[in-house]
Amino acid sequence: MKKTFLFFFSVLLMSLSSMKGQTDYVICIDNGSTISDSRFKEMKLTAVKLIERLMACNSKNRYAVVHYGAGFNSGPSLGLIPRIYIESDFTNSTFPDPYVTRRLNYGQHLHEALGLIGNALDGSYSPEIVSPQTSLHKNGSSKFVVVVITDGARNSGDLSTGSYLVNYYDTGLNDPGAFKNVTDFKIDRQAKIAMIHMSPNGSSTAAGASITSAGGSYTGVVENNTNDPDYGILPRLYYPRNYSFIFDSVSEMPQFNELVNNICSGPMSYGGTLKFFYEFSACSMPLDFNIQGEFTLPPGSTLLNNKLVVRDISTGIDYGISTTVSVVGNHINYHFYPSDINIPPGSTSKYKFIMTIQHSIPGGGSTEAISWNNYPFFPYDLDLSGFCTRNASEVSQGVLKLTPNPTDGAFKAILDKEIGSGKLEILDLNGNTLFIKTVKGKVLDADLKIQRQGIYIVKVTSDKNEIFTGKIIKK
Repeated sequence: MKKTFLFFFSVLLMSLSSMKGQTDYVICIDNGSTISDSRFKEMKLTAVKLIERLMACNSKNRYAVVHYGAGFNSGPSLGLIPRIYIESDFTNSTFPDPYVTRRLNYGQHLHEALGLIGNALDGSYSPEIVSPQTSLHKNGSSKFVVVVITDGARNSGDLSTGSYLVNYYDTGLNDPGAFKNVTDFKIDRQAKIAMIHMSPNGSSTAAGASITSAGGSYTGVVENNTNDPDYGILPRLYYPRNYSFIFDSVSEMPQFNELVNNICSGPMSYGGTLKFFYEFSACSMPLDFNIQGEFTLPPGSTLLNNKLVVRDISTGIDYGISTTVSVVGNHINYHFYPSDINIPPGSTSKYKFIMTIQHSIPGGGSTEAISWNNYPFFPYDLDLSGFCTRNASEVSQGVLKLTPNPTDGAFKAILDKEIGSGKLEILDLNGNTLFIKTVKGKVLDADLKIQRQGIYIVKVTSDKNEIFTGKIIKK
């Protein structure tokens, strides 16, 4: 009897410990009129990758995706006022892709959206919550984090088409009233707020940074809010973006990793960790695959099993891979061939690799750790559609002159207009990005000296999403 009691008591303690360690996240996505369909695709990729990393960090974490705008993206407008659309109640689904579908449009009012999210958390009915799901049931003992993905201005326009990070009815600079709902979330709901922000100007940047919580690495200008519990504290969980919501290069990955590490409470004390990286190759099936994972286990645990599957990103169905796995130390290596992937014959779908390990828990039982591709800029890992989905042959919106052309290395990309900021990419004819850097001005320097002879595509994308493309020959 005593042993039985001790067993159930230990199970209870473990349960309480797991509840304490989990976090409930609201991923809050701007659906305003300044967000084009192509830009929303960038936001979706970042949101999905972030959710995957947060679920991999701690399997007890939960998330809810909330869109905000002023009217439906399609269908009746109902009169344009601030609204939110909640995809579902908090969930720990490992298939977040369906939850990130654009729902709203027109104006964007973050302050008012937070107020509506507060209504959902409190179970208070609001006609401006226009989704079938109208409430959010946060676990009282879990931590709470809101991540905002937006291009919002501080305060511009009106209720119908305006762009507002601050209180629509109190926009005073450095006025606590401008941030009332933000302050309520931080104090009353103990929320931590992070923001990925494509800011249109300096005042919007300062307002966005003021909304966020302490942490991260941003040490720039922050608008004053004396009621903010983080007032006067730097750095902030503020992540400015220049030309894309995607953290689309290896050099930007540390920023994405920093965001994840700052808002995830980490694995359970009895849980392990797992991660892998896979470089996606567009337009062609590799001759073979080598996918390596790295894991850690808590003291006293042993590895029991491991698995690698491919998931159809349109259906969420997982398919196994027939291969012998090599485990050396804390590294797992999957080497296999296309014929080993057990997907339906003739498939034209897109897939993601998902790796899982199972390990023992000291004292009895077992648990799992999961990982998706840790590169934050690939929407999928395997494309059987037959199309070059990363092709750079987009319609150019401006004139781009490349000189000298052909070149044996260094060359200049000359635009027909000056850009404030943007990115320059060099891609092969399959659309694979070989080089990327941030640029500004009209005459841009680049180099092909480390590339072999052939034809390459040069693509410049401005901060206003203008595209300039041209082909260059490496001799």
